[in-house]
Amino acid sequence: MIPPRFAANLDWLYAEHAYLDRAAAARADGFAAVELQQPHLHDTTALTHALAGLRVALINAPAGDWATGERGFAALPGREAQFRDATLRGLDLATRLGAGRMHVMSGLAEDTPATRACWLANLAWAAAQSPLPLLVEPINRRDMPGYFLHGQQQALALLAALGSPRVQLQLDLYHCRVTEGESLPHLARALDLGVLGHVQVAGVAGRHEPDAAEYSTEFALLAEHGWPGFVGLEYRPRGATSAGLAWLGAAVG
Repeated sequence: MIPPRFAANLDWLYAEHAYLDRAAAARADGFAAVELQQPHLHDTTALTHALAGLRVALINAPAGDWATGERGFAALPGREAQFRDATLRGLDLATRLGAGRMHVMSGLAEDTPATRACWLANLAWAAAQSPLPLLVEPINRRDMPGYFLHGQQQALALLAALGSPRVQLQLDLYHCRVTEGESLPHLARALDLGVLGHVQVAGVAGRHEPDAAEYSTEFALLAEHGWPGFVGLEYRPRGATSAGLAWLGAAVG
């Protein structure tokens, strides 16, 4: 049985199924929740029907033309109109799907006073519009070269400067380990600061299923704190998704 606070990322898991069939596959494996990276690429009515009975823990706001390299707009001066449009479209879809949180991507940009000011202004505007918590995620620059938000301390400093409880940290332990070399102290810091909104995991080796013990200490820390959020499984299965889920029971058992 899948632990209740774990969510299957349907853009990464169950790739052996057509997209709209992935929710049924996750449900059959015992997932009660899912997360969606690019739900706006699919028919909303069909997607809503497919997701019946599942909790949508998280969706991403539209991040631009992925195929041409766009990865969001929050830190991009001159792209404020696109940021606002993407945010509002994402919030509309989140409402229609009943999503609990929405991830807003920052874009490809160096960390400069201008891009920081742009990020802060955009996130302040978005927080004022949003009826649900917004998430920002540091993404390692090995997998996504040039991504603006890439370090844990950078993210915490920006969140502190923003000062909005409606904007929270999406802490992907995989990205954290690739960038910082470890994840446990960063998770503990986010919990202590009260900024942790969502967690994701993947095995550092190849971004496949984690080993059973790879994040067991982090999972124990979340349980110790009684943290009420979701842990998203955002990895590339080595084979059929269902066959690779045994690690999870061992990791939290």
